[in-house]
Amino acid sequence: MTKEIINRIEVLIDNIHKLGNTCIPNHDLKIDYLTLFSKNDADYEYLQNELKQLGNEQDANNGKKYTLSEPLAIDNENITLIRVRKPDIHRSEIGCCDFSHTEEIYKDIRKQALEKGWDIILRKGYEMIELSTFELPVYAYLVLDTD
Repeated sequence: MTKEIINRIEVLIDNIHKLGNTCIPNHDLKIDYLTLFSKNDADYEYLQNELKQLGNEQDANNGKKYTLSEPLAIDNENITLIRVRKPDIHRSEIGCCDFSHTEEIYKDIRKQALEKGWDIILRKGYEMIELSTFELPVYAYLVLDTD
């Protein structure tokens, strides 16, 4: 993996940690699923070519996901799953993640989300809380199966 991609992942994780510390400072959650947002078609191809060398490639929503053969240990995280999102003019951020959590933690953060007006996205079979700020170029999600 190139130094450029490692740097992008480090910057993404750093911003995700800042987002977590801003939105949910009482919860130190680990990253379960990391997504890099590609900037354009060439960047999408570049990211795919680099990541497919590190693990198994599968189709994913809006791109490809890679289950890494060896975890990436970066900033107190052990990343084993990375998705590359296709370019999207509506997503200028650098990436997002799903946080790992328990159902109890989800319920606690959901209560906070309702009080603060954060987005709670309802889908068939699951719901998710979206964490974001205007200051940070990332999103984070907490997903809960509802079936």
